[in-house]
Amino acid sequence: MATTDSQAPQRKRKRARTVISCTECHRRKQKCDRQQPCGNCTLRSASYLCHYEGKPNAANNNTNNISSNNSPTSHNDPNRSPKGGSPDSTGELSLAQVKDSTGRFGYIRGSGHTALNVLEKLDLDGGSWAKPNMELVEISECVELHAYTKHIRQIPPRPYTQLLVKVFFSECNWIYGTLHEATFMAHLNEWFEICATNDCPHSPVKKKILSQFPALLLQVLAIALQMLPKEHYKFMGQLNLGKENFYTLGATYSSTACELAGLISASSPTLPRVQQWFLRSSWLKSEGRAVEAWHALGQAIREAQEMGLHRELPRKPPNSPENIMSIWNREMEKRVWVNLYVWDRFMAMILGRPTMINDRHCNVTSPLDCEIPSDLTKPPVPRGPLDPPTPFTERLLDYQLANIVNEIDEMEVKVDKPLNLDFSSIDLMHSKILSFTEFFPPALAIQNRDTSYDNHHPFLAAQTELLKASAFCLIVGLHRPFVFTRDRSKQELVKASLVILDSQTRVFQMTKEHHHTIYTLCFFTFDPAVLVAAVIITSPASLDPEILDACMETLREGQKRLEILGQRIKLAEKGAAVLKVLISKAESAITSVQRIDGMLNRTRISSQSSTTQSDTDTSSNSPFSTTCAQSHSSPASSVSFPGSLSHSPAMIPSQIRLHPGDSSMCKPELMSDFDWATYTNAVVPHRDLMSMDLEEFFAMPEMVAGNMDQVGHAHAQAQAHQAQQQQQQAHHNQQQDMYYSGGCAVEEQQIMGGPGGGIQGDGFWQNLLNVQFQ
Repeated sequence: MATTDSQAPQRKRKRARTVISCTECHRRKQKCDRQQPCGNCTLRSASYLCHYEGKPNAANNNTNNISSNNSPTSHNDPNRSPKGGSPDSTGELSLAQVKDSTGRFGYIRGSGHTALNVLEKLDLDGGSWAKPNMELVEISECVELHAYTKHIRQIPPRPYTQLLVKVFFSECNWIYGTLHEATFMAHLNEWFEICATNDCPHSPVKKKILSQFPALLLQVLAIALQMLPKEHYKFMGQLNLGKENFYTLGATYSSTACELAGLISASSPTLPRVQQWFLRSSWLKSEGRAVEAWHALGQAIREAQEMGLHRELPRKPPNSPENIMSIWNREMEKRVWVNLYVWDRFMAMILGRPTMINDRHCNVTSPLDCEIPSDLTKPPVPRGPLDPPTPFTERLLDYQLANIVNEIDEMEVKVDKPLNLDFSSIDLMHSKILSFTEFFPPALAIQNRDTSYDNHHPFLAAQTELLKASAFCLIVGLHRPFVFTRDRSKQELVKASLVILDSQTRVFQMTKEHHHTIYTLCFFTFDPAVLVAAVIITSPASLDPEILDACMETLREGQKRLEILGQRIKLAEKGAAVLKVLISKAESAITSVQRIDGMLNRTRISSQSSTTQSDTDTSSNSPFSTTCAQSHSSPASSVSFPGSLSHSPAMIPSQIRLHPGDSSMCKPELMSDFDWATYTNAVVPHRDLMSMDLEEFFAMPEMVAGNMDQVGHAHAQAQAHQAQQQQQQAHHNQQQDMYYSGGCAVEEQQIMGGPGGGIQGDGFWQNLLNVQFQ
């Protein structure tokens, strides 16, 4: 039937009946018993999702604070003006609203001399300026309720959540000590209770913390899935549709935590919010996403500074339980700041990124070296020098090492100005770092470590290796700018890198497979291995053969370790491929050096043996006095020739030098009873570099790529010496021809060394004229 404009279609009437079922039963179209929580939600282990939109009966007799007080259109926000545009009839803001609005300008309380400090000193009408709003969720500019609810629904049912939280504190939290287990579990139980009863806490501070707690919880679950032991795969597989690859689920939890934190205003951060961003950075680093991790770390640092974690707070009156609890809460905040500072300094030094924390703005003191008890009403008791280390002792030592990075950073700035560079300061800093490591507690010592406390802390040995890697990482960073210019820096850099690589090998062996996602295992294997390979490729001759062998063995172990880690981390797989190429080039460089050394050694041995043989023959038959050789304590010669002088000592060329102008040579003297007729010449030509074919040597690529000026100069000298030798041989042959052709007696006298020498037989002359004069 056709319709007309006057006959408009009737709209379908909405259901007027009030929904009395919980939201989950209504969504699933199940019968609800209207309890809190209902039976269906309890059976599904989803009691935290059980809530009622209306208030039909006593099961929901509490006000839904999240949906009523925190609606995006709520009028409870004191900073939101009514529709009329003004909060009162005069159209002016009240003094309380003005005070509350000053925080929106971006001032940080207690930092420097700002306009906010001036306003507080004026003390207008008393009270505090820029006091943050302590509502559970500041909806008007912080959060959209439906998005907030959507994200917290990503939290798994309570049994799965409790298991993952347990895994986090038993397998993950020992690395950085970010969270206090008792405090976290108290917040977790309170949050589950709020979800079940819709009864918000009355404390404004507690409301604020619990509203931001779900983001931290999701990040904890993501890291726990990263290091989930295999014995929990079957149970957690029920949550992951039977799959044993939990990467996607962990990535979902981690990204949801960031989105949830983004819904809440950063102008009023809490400690759980800062911890969430730090754990996000840790999760990204373990996944090999270092750049994103650095940005997440920056977010954590900025919000920590917004909270004032970098400043020392004034002390409160002592002797009260509230004051003791505030001390412990401040200790937790300081420990978070320690982790942020350590990561900022080491990522800046290793990755070459700028630091995000300025020491001029920080005056916070170091946290106490003690265990935080479950009962926060107990007073703190710092660890004594003979007491076993606490789980946080290693982080405090890392904190002191991170402060040294500032001095190293100043030295790196001077590298750009070589004229002002003083290598003595580099060596002094090197000694300072090594001296600092000598004062580590015995249970964390680098050498001769006391292992009696390993049962007290199961991860104490692994913490020791991580601390050792951090200490020698400073030495690597100190010498890295001179890896191509200074031989001592090359040697110290290689030694420190080998210590780091050996340390990571032990960490890899003493931890379980689910710990292989620890960031240091991947990066502290790749970074020092690259530096060691670079030194070997560019200047292998600067290292001893024993160190070269150790380097190559360690590099191969590092490559295998990265290949194993690459099964879970893609970055490690890429690092293994890079190391494979570097190892191949390093082996080629070592082979080239060994080839050159082998040729030079053969040349040196051949030259020395020939020279020693000829000098021994000459000294055995020389007319010189034996006192010259005896003055050098030379051993008696064991070689004799026919007609030679008996018992004449050998003359070693390294001890007797007969070069013109040499003041150290002995003055030769003729023997008084020497008879020329008994002298038998046994001198043979020297087999040195002059008589060798060096064309193959000079044609080697290493020699061509080397300093050709020095090589060419040596080759020219060799050719000149050879030409001079040939000229002397020609002159000798000419004299011999003159004698056999009936030369005059003057020639005989010149050859004999003077008149009156007497005419000898042909055999004597033949031997004498065969001498090749040098």
